[in-house]
Amino acid sequence: MDLGLVCPVCGQLNLIIALTCNRCSTTLAPAPLPPRGRPATAAAAGTITAHAAQVAPQASRPEQRFDPKTGAGLAGTEQAKVARTMFFGALQQQPVVPRLVVIKGEGGDGATYHLTGTTHVMGRFTGEITFREDPFLSPEHARFTAQQARLFVQDIDSENGVFLRIRKPMILEHRDLFLVGEQLLRLDSMPFSDGGPDAQGTYFYGSPRPDGTFRLVQCLAGGGEGRKISAQASLMTIGREGNHLDFPQDRFISGHHARLEYMPNTGQVLLTDTGSRNGTFIRIRGAHELFHGDYLFVGQQLLRVEIA
Repeated sequence: MDLGLVCPVCGQLNLIIALTCNRCSTTLAPAPLPPRGRPATAAAAGTITAHAAQVAPQASRPEQRFDPKTGAGLAGTEQAKVARTMFFGALQQQPVVPRLVVIKGEGGDGATYHLTGTTHVMGRFTGEITFREDPFLSPEHARFTAQQARLFVQDIDSENGVFLRIRKPMILEHRDLFLVGEQLLRLDSMPFSDGGPDAQGTYFYGSPRPDGTFRLVQCLAGGGEGRKISAQASLMTIGREGNHLDFPQDRFISGHHARLEYMPNTGQVLLTDTGSRNGTFIRIRGAHELFHGDYLFVGQQLLRVEIA
């Protein structure tokens, strides 16, 4: 068997130490490197230099950059200058548009209303947002006002008001209304009379007075009052079972839903939601600021606020 280098062009078998093909002069192998310490011959040096000239431009060629204003290519000092002075600035933010999302009966999202203007009115017949089939909405019920990515709601003297789900304990005033499940309750925090006689010295005959510092009144659909219950001393709990005030038939009330406490230092009553599933809602007074994730009851419409 003969050993050698086969020319890739003409197929000629050459000596294994050959640099070029004997038949067609095709280069078979790069020139051998000179021994360490000895200079390369002119031919060898020329071969190495030419090879480096072919490889080096591809490996060290700088990335072309362009002037962002004119589109012209930059190189050298100008390129370095642009690279140093171009900083990643703040992104242009899109304007924040608050939204109201209607929550359907099964808990899913319904229609979404984008509050693109400054003021939007919600009602049964009048305004930008209407629910004609809702008999508990007044013709003009509530006004939503957007101001610099902030959203406010105000009751327009409606019959049934606007109810906001509480996120933290809230102070109630005398005759304030709040929702627990399907129950509309009113706070009565007026003190009892001292039990003294009338002008003729006659005492009123009746049941023993409770020691509670406040009472709750159940407001019935269509008007009128239902149950009335006094707190035990300074505390009242509300729920479906095992509380001071239970509503076992209300499927929207949690077992232990809410709590009211009388604060002797201020003479006020504090309402706290005790981790209920459907929340506790209070009727707002005046204009009230809304935040992302708030829930509102307006008429029979449960709405979620989105400001993002």
